Amino acid sequence: IDHGKTLLTKALTGVDTDRLAEEKARGITIELGFARMNLDPETSVSIVDVPGHEKFVKTMMAGASGIDAALLLIAADDGIMPQTREHLDILRLLRVSRGILVITKCDLVEECRISEVRSQIQELVRGSFLENARIVCVSAHTGAGIPELKEAMRALLPEIRRRSTDLPFRLPVDRVFQIEGFGTIAAGTLTEGQVSAGDPVSLFPADLSGSLRAIQNHGEEIPTAQAGMRTAVRLSSNLREHVSRGCFLAEPDSMLTSCCLDVFLEITENCPYTIRNSSNLHFFHGTKEITCKLRLLAADALTAGQSGYAQLLTDSPVSSRNGDRFLLRFFSPVLTVGGGVILNGSSRRGKRNHAPFLRRLELFNSDDWREGLLQRFEDAGLSPLDGTTLRKICNLGKEPFIRAVEEWTAQEILVELLPGAFCTRNALLRKNEQVQELLCEYHKKYPLQPGMPAAELKQRLFTKDSAAALSRMIAEGSVISEGQYLHLPGFAPVFTQEHKIMQRKLLHYYKDAGFLAPDRTETDRKFAHRQPYYSQVLANMLLNRQLLPLSPVHIVHPECEAAAREIFFRLFETRETVTLADFRDAAQISRKYAQLFLEYWDHQGYCRRIGNSRILISSFRSP
Repeated sequence: IDHGKTLLTKALTGVDTDRLAEEKARGITIELGFARMNLDPETSVSIVDVPGHEKFVKTMMAGASGIDAALLLIAADDGIMPQTREHLDILRLLRVSRGILVITKCDLVEECRISEVRSQIQELVRGSFLENARIVCVSAHTGAGIPELKEAMRALLPEIRRRSTDLPFRLPVDRVFQIEGFGTIAAGTLTEGQVSAGDPVSLFPADLSGSLRAIQNHGEEIPTAQAGMRTAVRLSSNLREHVSRGCFLAEPDSMLTSCCLDVFLEITENCPYTIRNSSNLHFFHGTKEITCKLRLLAADALTAGQSGYAQLLTDSPVSSRNGDRFLLRFFSPVLTVGGGVILNGSSRRGKRNHAPFLRRLELFNSDDWREGLLQRFEDAGLSPLDGTTLRKICNLGKEPFIRAVEEWTAQEILVELLPGAFCTRNALLRKNEQVQELLCEYHKKYPLQPGMPAAELKQRLFTKDSAAALSRMIAEGSVISEGQYLHLPGFAPVFTQEHKIMQRKLLHYYKDAGFLAPDRTETDRKFAHRQPYYSQVLANMLLNRQLLPLSPVHIVHPECEAAAREIFFRLFETRETVTLADFRDAAQISRKYAQLFLEYWDHQGYCRRIGNSRILISSFRSP
């Protein structure tokens, strides 16, 4: 506080970023301020003026979440203050990589004091991203040093890595306000991608869908905003009442939302406290602040300068992309104690000190993003991942993803299960082993069956998301599909002498029964002593239509069914319709069996019931 950030912003841009009456009355910045600065006719930058007071650090974090470079100000008269150190820690944790050190109020002190402050600054930033940063001395009152600062900013721009426009767009909302005649406006720094007026948009974590009506950059309406730009948007009416600071406006289905985050946590070098497992902390991500519980996964506590893997259990849902940075602050006293990177933004509570889980997180945290990407495929198993899903999970551009997948597919590390969607070859092989084992057991148990019903196998081994893997196995020939059945290559039903004897017995039994189709319960009792041959042979005979099921429990010999059908058809030679009673009397059977035959023929399409009568379908006139 009182290092001259707002006054310097005005000297650079001509804009007074203190808008609130309270800010002007108290002489301190309370809310974020924004101004555009033209470095030359073709180059402009956006300046975010953040509060310096310790009570407004959470607002400072919201403003710093989208910046590319920092101007770290130290007043010549006050020198380095505790908040300066905390702000530097925050910039480190957010991985801001470029900046300029500015000594302000140089008109108020002697040259020796400026030299003293310069030495303090050099000691402060040693080992940080600002260690070799340029130090510029300025006075916003006299204008001294302002041209030099502008030149330093212009020289810094080529060193700043351009933000990707290839990623799905995302706008963390840091400001919401009303404009008469336009309604609710949401603003922030577009951190990834690009977006145009009229594009569909989702509000996270609420996951409400709408569209962008208009886009502005520093008050000027533009057709398209790109990553790195200060962006204000007018939203469709269904989103206006729900948008607030802390929300994200992003491409639909492009963020993960959860209350459990896997993270790599770093404790600041200046942290004076021990951070213990199960600590309650303030969690900052993007422009959002909520409370969370810390679960350390490989330690009971962390102290200054230490790091480790952890889970954050948040009090309300957090929307993120893997690779996002976050910050943690203590409850009392309220100070920044650490931060890090989100490794899995949609996790489940994991075991502490569990080596496989920790190894998985190490891969996600690897400097080689390809290792983490391949682990995402492994985690998905046989649920194939496509580019859209992976770009959301990995915060990865299209081109790197395409190159990696093409290489892994050529090496047969990945397999394309669906167009543009992949799984690992290892996952497919593991599932194939399970299928082979299950089919082998089934063939042993049911040697006369042509195979296992496909529906049964899918239910036992596959989910809806992994069903495409079975199609791949069939295409590769490791599983053979015939009709509704699946079997191993080379398998064929084999009748032993005992099976053949049982087959003849059943044929004679049902042929002797004639039109009086025996109840299955009665048949089971008669042949119970011949298990398991009886059940296997009967199932095979039904499958091959050597016997016919009039109902789930009544079976008839095909010759008997054909004879009954001939009697039924002959009745139509003298009449247009036939009743159940007509057929019963002609066949000389009871009503029960007559009804079984008629309902079977209805199902087969030989006839159709109209009221209490049947009419014959001509195409099936001849049996």
